[in-house]
Amino acid sequence: MKNANENVEIMEDDEIVTLYDDNNEPVDFYEVACVEYKDDYYALLEPVEEMEGLEDGDVLIFKLEEQEDGTDLFMPVEDETLLNEVFDEYLKAVADHECDCGCEDCDGECDCEGELHDCDCGKCGE
Repeated sequence: MKNANENVEIMEDDEIVTLYDDNNEPVDFYEVACVEYKDDYYALLEPVEEMEGLEDGDVLIFKLEEQEDGTDLFMPVEDETLLNEVFDEYLKAVADHECDCGCEDCDGECDCEGELHDCDCGKCGE
């Protein structure tokens, strides 16, 4: 994991997870992060396409449970307190993960470690 908070893995790639809605229709999500909290794992997922009731950038939080066959089962988290606690862990990790290079192009999302990065500003990594 790249960030200081070892209980949170922020996904760098556009990993897509497909879940199925109540009508058994596939719905694609970007996996934003995986959070380990109180010995359980949670996935923060952002819809690939617009979803009713969600604004751009909103995430859904699912508890990951391993099934007998080894695959992950995504269980919606409905407890408001737990949702807030898991999301707070994620926010702490994001704050640790964001750079302070001052580049306007990367919005603080590059990983400045002495190299130039995707934002092509020429400032990152100086």
